[in-house]
Amino acid sequence: MAKNFSKTEKKNSFLSSIPQDCLKDSDITKRSKLNFSYFDSNPPSQDFIDLNTITGNSKLVKIINKFKEFTREPLKHWENQKIGKGKRGGKGKRQNCLEIYKDFPKKSAFKHPPHVPEDVWWGRFRIDNDTRLAGFVVPDTLNQNNEFDCNTFYVVFLDENHEFYIT
Repeated sequence: MAKNFSKTEKKNSFLSSIPQDCLKDSDITKRSKLNFSYFDSNPPSQDFIDLNTITGNSKLVKIINKFKEFTREPLKHWENQKIGKGKRGGKGKRQNCLEIYKDFPKKSAFKHPPHVPEDVWWGRFRIDNDTRLAGFVVPDTLNQNNEFDCNTFYVVFLDENHEFYIT
C-alpha cells in the first residue's frame, strides 16, 4: 500500500517556503524609495546616531519602522494620506504624511545646501509630532525622457525639532 504524502507537514512547510511571485508580477516599480546620498547632518539637522540613545525601542528604531511603511506605497499615496489630529481632534487643518512644498521654505532654520540641485521640489515626511524628514523629489516636469526616478524621496535633513518649515 502506497503512503499518501499529499497532506504531510513537511510537504506543506516546503511548499510554503517557495517564492510565489517574480519581479514582473510584483509591485516593485510602484513602491517608493528613500535615498540618503544627499543627507546633511550639520546643525540644525540631526544625525541618526543621536536618536539611538535610549535602550529598548529607540526613536531610531521607530524611524526605521516608518521607512519600511513609507516604501511599501508610491510617494503619491503618502501625499494623500492624512496624519495628525487636525480638525478632527485638534486645531487647524490635518496634514498629509508627505507634503511637497516645491520651493525651499522661506521661513526655515535650514539653508539650501550647495550640493543639492536647485531645480528640485522640496518637501517633508512627517514621522511623529515633531520629527520630520526634509528633502526633495524630482518633479515630473523634469522627467521628459524618463531619466529620473520621480518615486524617490531624497532625504537631506533629519528635523527632530520641526524647524525645516516654520509655521
